[in-house]
Amino acid sequence: MFPIPAAAEPLAKAFEGAFTRPTFQRFMMLVTGLIVTVGRRTVSRTLRVIEPVMGEGHWCNYHRIYSQARYRLWDVGRILVGRVIALLPADSEIILVVDDTVDGKAGENVWAKGPHRDGRRSTRKHVSVKWGHKWLVMCVLVKLPGIDRPWALPILCGLCCTEKVAKQTGYRRKSPSELSLQFLIRLMRWFPDRRFILLGDSRATNHRLACFAHRHSDRVTMISRLRSDANLYAKPSLRKTRGGGLARKGRKLPSPIKQVPQLTPQVSIIAWYGTSRRKIRHVSETGLWYSVHDVAVVPIRWVCVLGTKGLEDAYFYSSQQNMDARRIVELYAMRWNIEVTFEETRALLGLETTRHWCKKSVLRATPIIMGLFTAVGLMWNELSTTIAKELLSQTPCYRKQRMTFSDVLYLVRREIWSNGLLQHHLPGRCDNWLDQLPESSRNSLLAQLAAAA
Repeated sequence: MFPIPAAAEPLAKAFEGAFTRPTFQRFMMLVTGLIVTVGRRTVSRTLRVIEPVMGEGHWCNYHRIYSQARYRLWDVGRILVGRVIALLPADSEIILVVDDTVDGKAGENVWAKGPHRDGRRSTRKHVSVKWGHKWLVMCVLVKLPGIDRPWALPILCGLCCTEKVAKQTGYRRKSPSELSLQFLIRLMRWFPDRRFILLGDSRATNHRLACFAHRHSDRVTMISRLRSDANLYAKPSLRKTRGGGLARKGRKLPSPIKQVPQLTPQVSIIAWYGTSRRKIRHVSETGLWYSVHDVAVVPIRWVCVLGTKGLEDAYFYSSQQNMDARRIVELYAMRWNIEVTFEETRALLGLETTRHWCKKSVLRATPIIMGLFTAVGLMWNELSTTIAKELLSQTPCYRKQRMTFSDVLYLVRREIWSNGLLQHHLPGRCDNWLDQLPESSRNSLLAQLAAAA
């Protein structure tokens, strides 16, 4: 049996039913190796780390986990979502965050690779293009022990390819907003007793998704950005149209940017990015948002945060008209946590460092890397009750005031090395050889092996 620490056993047992027995063993070894490996997350580099515990079998079997092994990522995603949602109270609303990110890839033969806008380097005046794959990621905001802000734990991931690439590969093209709707419907079916709040920018959401949230207002609330010149209408009167049906919208209202000077601003102190608080001036109003493309209207409450010190006004909306304006702005500010997840996944978990070119490998590698972030968070939730307080500070020079993902990753890696990989029985050694080392030597060894960066 592959050695895993006690903190990882609940998560490992949950995934056992999604794989065959041989694939499950290799998958667990590969995922463990991906967590403890530093630098590139190629299969060859990962196998070098777990080589002492690989046992029998050829190394190519681990490459086939990406390219040929029989398992469905939908089954893996459903198990992962269940483990994450189990951390939240049964009567609480589940806050979902959706956003897209580009996984840069090099090589001429990489399947479905195409040019995409790089949001990290692009500005309003200059658009930077990165070649690779664009992924739509859905996360759940969860407050973990010892962390002062909620973390965005990735649960579902879908590929967004360009129209040209879709024609060349035959892959069904879906826009980010279509994938957001698909993921949301999946979650509503998997968890029929839970309510959801969906946060996303204008690329990951659209008018059609807002209409869906309004139709299922008892279970879904959507919050997103709004155009300053959006088409707004008043409530319809009981009159018939030329076709004989009842009117869906009333008189035309001024756009939000024209209504702002006519409204009285309010001053509020709200929760802002991270754990900070900020004073804002805002106005709010309701209306029917009409889309020419969908030929539909949806009632919304829109909020305008008035810019200060040269900043432009920002417009937001909620599919629930009775939602408080402060709550709308505070919830949308929580969307920032997914950007932190993307950055930490690139810097510490090896996103954009894998080498895969065939279709199955491309569709599996990035979701697995994203899932590592969630796996580390779930392991920390189990580990936080037993970890020694003296291990929380990695550096002797100063003490960090707040725990970050690098601290959690360090502690999880230390647990895997000390109670997993290094405890594996090796010929000619006793089972507790690590405990026989002097404490200073043991701590120094584990600190070097578990260093996050």
